[in-house]
Amino acid sequence: MSIVRKIFSVLTPIIVLSVAVFVTANRQQIIDEITLWQYKPSVEIVAIADRVKMSDVGRKMFYVSNPQIKSANEFNEDCRRVEKGNAILGCYNPSSRDIYIYNVTNSELDGVKEVTAAHEMLHAAWERLSASEKSHLSELLEQAYNNVKNKKLSERMEYYDRAQPGTRANELHSILGTEFANLGDELEEYYRRYFTDRSEVVKLHAQYQEKFESRENEAQKLSESLKVRKEKLNRELSQYSTDLADYNSRVADFNRRAGVSGGFLSQSDFYSQRQALKAELSELNERRANLNSEINSYNSDVLRLRELGVQIDELNKSLDSLEGAK
Repeated sequence: MSIVRKIFSVLTPIIVLSVAVFVTANRQQIIDEITLWQYKPSVEIVAIADRVKMSDVGRKMFYVSNPQIKSANEFNEDCRRVEKGNAILGCYNPSSRDIYIYNVTNSELDGVKEVTAAHEMLHAAWERLSASEKSHLSELLEQAYNNVKNKKLSERMEYYDRAQPGTRANELHSILGTEFANLGDELEEYYRRYFTDRSEVVKLHAQYQEKFESRENEAQKLSESLKVRKEKLNRELSQYSTDLADYNSRVADFNRRAGVSGGFLSQSDFYSQRQALKAELSELNERRANLNSEINSYNSDVLRLRELGVQIDELNKSLDSLEGAK
């Protein structure tokens, strides 16, 4: 008995020490498990996780971040933007470890809340990675970025470099993971931790992004076309005005000569010149009709360009919580 008691007394501090080490090393995991056990997601939150195909791990990262869908005024209190011209749709607060999502209600932008939720969930996931994992992923993310980058993505990353220095890898981790396909085998395998089918969230992003891009592309083409057509119309109108003035001058001269004796070499000469003027008038009238048709088409496209501008502006306002709070 005394031997057993003595051995136990020696083991006890070792066991206590081991538990303390385990708790310290796995503190966040333990907190997450407790938080997950206590958290009861709403129907809407579950539907969001379902729609973007979050895996069990992704869903856990989402739920333990206490995701909240906020109205404009509430959202503006929780998610402060750095630059006025750059609207934000969600944020992850590393202090409280909460996720906030702006309640975009424009039906044309269906899917934006889900993509935002997935984006912020990946921020929560990034925070829980080890330093070595972050370092390795940073290299992979930069490689993928160089393969998929475009003007808009480059400008977006310049904003983060400027407004939130030190967050580049973290932001790429969320942006690439929710908005771009074909990131390379290793990254695709990595993201399977958080999504059972990542293509669903990428598809949702493309779906609402197309609402902007289709209008922006049409507006760009129209703007370029209108510029060329305006220059052409101005040249043709100027030439038409010159030709019409010249024609009217020659008609006046013809009429003057018709009223005096000897104005024409012969009756045949009179009819020949009159017929030539009539033919020229017909040609001028045809040119005028064509010009009027071109002008009407031009004006119609100017109105379309303005309409597209209004539509794009309305879509942007739908994503801007400052506008929503007005």
